[in-house]
Amino acid sequence: MKEAQLVENDFIASWIHEIKTPLTAMKLIMATRQSDPDIRKMETEWLRIHLLVDRQLYMTRLPALESDYVLEQVSVQRLAAEEVRELAAWCMEKNLAVSIEGNDATVVTDRKWCRFIIRQLLTNAIKYSPTGTSLTFRTNVTEQENVFLDLIDEGPGIQPHDLPRIFDKGFTGGNGRIHNASTGLGLYLAHTVAAKIGITLQVHSIQPQGTTMRMTFTDSNAFETVRRGQADNIPL
Repeated sequence: MKEAQLVENDFIASWIHEIKTPLTAMKLIMATRQSDPDIRKMETEWLRIHLLVDRQLYMTRLPALESDYVLEQVSVQRLAAEEVRELAAWCMEKNLAVSIEGNDATVVTDRKWCRFIIRQLLTNAIKYSPTGTSLTFRTNVTEQENVFLDLIDEGPGIQPHDLPRIFDKGFTGGNGRIHNASTGLGLYLAHTVAAKIGITLQVHSIQPQGTTMRMTFTDSNAFETVRRGQADNIPL
C-alpha cells in the first residue's frame, strides 16, 4: 500500500509539472492583452486554477517537508506583500483594499512553506470577504520577542460552534455550505504545515464583525534547535 501511494504521489507530481507549462503559456498570452476587460476576467479565473494546482503540488510534498526545509531570516511584512502581489487580480476583481500595518520584524523560518501558510489564509479571507471591503495584515512584537502576523478581514465571521473545528480536514463550516466554495483543505493544510515548522495558528472571530487569523513566530525555532543538536553530535 505504501509503495502504491508513492507511485500515485509521483504520478500527481508529474501531472502538476506538465500542466504548469500550458498555464504559463496562457499567462504570457494574457499579459500582452491587459487592456481587454475580458482578458482581465480570464486572468482571475486563471489565478484560481493556478492556486489549486499549486496547492496540490504542496500536498504531494508535505510528507517529505523535513527534507525540503531551509531556514533563513526573512521579513514578515515582505512575505505578506509577496502573497498580496500573487493574488492581486482576485483582490481587484472583488474591489478589496489590502493594507499592511505595524512595525516590521525579522523571523527565522522557511520562506517557501511560510508563504504557503499565508497564501491559504489570504485565499480564505478573499473568498469570504464581501465586495468593497478591506483586508489588513498587522504585525507586532511582544516583550518575549514573539512575532505576530494578523490577517484581519471584514467578512461574515465564523459561527462559535464552528471555531473548534476550522482546522479539521474536510470541515467546511456554515459559511462554506452557504457559499458552496469551500473544500475544507486550505486551513487544514495551513495548520498542518505551521505545526511542522514551529508556527502557531489561532483564530478570533465575532459574527458579523469579521475574522482575525494570527500566525505566531516564537523567539526560537524548535526544528532548528533539534537539527543543530543532531549536527553537534555527529562525530567528525
